[in-house]
This record gives sequence, C-alpha cells and structure tokens, in this order.
Amino acid sequence: MRLPSADTGPQSPPSIGELPDLSEDGFDSSIDGADQGLGVKRSRTPHSGRHHDYRLRGLELGHQRIDPAPSHSAKKARPSRRRRRRLAINLALVIVVATGTALVLRASVVQPFTVPSAAMTPTLQVGDRILVVKSSRLAGPIHLGDIVVFRHPKLFPCKAPRDQSRDLVQRVIGLPGDTIWSAGNKIYIDGQLLHERGWYDPRYGQVGSTSMHRTKIPPDKYFVMGDNRSDSCDSRVFGTIARSSIIGKVFAIVARGGHVHLHYF
Repeated sequence: MRLPSADTGPQSPPSIGELPDLSEDGFDSSIDGADQGLGVKRSRTPHSGRHHDYRLRGLELGHQRIDPAPSHSAKKARPSRRRRRRLAINLALVIVVATGTALVLRASVVQPFTVPSAAMTPTLQVGDRILVVKSSRLAGPIHLGDIVVFRHPKLFPCKAPRDQSRDLVQRVIGLPGDTIWSAGNKIYIDGQLLHERGWYDPRYGQVGSTSMHRTKIPPDKYFVMGDNRSDSCDSRVFGTIARSSIIGKVFAIVARGGHVHLHYF
C-alpha cells in the first residue's frame, strides 16, 4: 500500500484486486487475457531463475505432481528369486526326510504284505495289502486271536501247490503250553470251550471239515488256523509253528481290490 505524502495528503487504499507495481523489481507485469475482464492481475513471473511470488506460493502446490512410492506390500507380493530357490530346497528336504523315514520304518518296524490265498476269508481276501509290525518290535507277547505272518513251513502236505517263496498269514488259536482239540464242530482249550468273536465263516462253523486231534502245544510254539475253516491248510495239517518263524503281527488292511481300504485290528 502507498504511504501518505506530505504534499498530496492522505490517499485512499488500493482497491481489491489491485496489486503494487513491481515492474521496477524485474517482474513481468503483463495480464492474462482471460483475467482482463475481472480486473485481477495474475502473479508476475521473474525474467530469470525459478522463484515464485511468495504471496501465491501456497497456490502452486496444487499443480505439483507427486509420484507415490511403491507400497511395501507390493514388494512382498513379488518374491525374489532367492526366496523361491530357498522354498524349493526346503520342499526337497522334506521329501527326502519323509522318504527316508518310511524306508527306515519299513526296514525295522513295519512291513507290507499281500495276502496270498483265501485261507483267511472273510477277514482277509486274496490280494489284500496288509501292514505287519515286525516280531522283533512287538511291544508285548502274541495273544490268542492275533493274526500273524509266518514263513512257509518246510512240511506242507497240502493239496495246494507248494510255494516256498510265499509267506503265510493265519490266526493264532492256541498258545504255548495249551492243550487243544475239537469235538463235533467246537474247539476246546484245556477243557474249556474256545469262544471266538465270530471272525470265521458261520456257514462252516468253528472247525469246518477238518477235525483237530488232541495236541499239547510245545514251548515257543503256536497253533494257527485260517478263518476259512473249511478251506485252510493250517496247524491241523502241518502242525504248530515256531515263535522264530513268525515275521510279525498284522495290524491293518490298507488296500483291497486295488483301492484304498483302511481297517485296523
């Protein structure tokens, strides 16, 4: 604003929209044609340098373009090549460890077998895939009613073709020290009727077509029979089996007829 002069006296203040004449400071005093009708002068720009009028400096911020920095989450969404390589290595290690564990278990604890005959029907069917806990890893003794896998007896006077390479699977009916025999279609152990859980085929009864002679089971020997009592070559024919010939005890069926079939004993 202009100060009063001693010669002319006080003067009226400039009207709204009137700006001081700054032409002597080196600024351009031209007026934009779009503002001529409004009587408002636009900010003057200097002839040299990039200096803004301090009065309009706040208005210039709206014209500046600010590029947003990439978000941290976007960087995380693109895993680096090193991270992908590390994940692949970890997955390979998990597979190797799992495979090694399975091989160790198979070699020392659990072993799979395939049922070779119909001697254990209806409990086990031909071709069933079963899992056996090895005899050396059994936590306790073999009990009456356990299903065991044992090596093929040397004496095998059965009508079925002999196959010394195939192991057999049957059920324990008599334990060491027991005296076992049959009368009619019933089995007796030490004079007591053997009560089974019905795992044999009821159409053929507890004994089937082959009776049992009175037998005293020696120490470390077991009397075994198939659940298919009418068609099973078992201890009634080849005698008791030694404890040392037992490979292990069956604890699960895992496959039947080419499909997954889980059943635990």
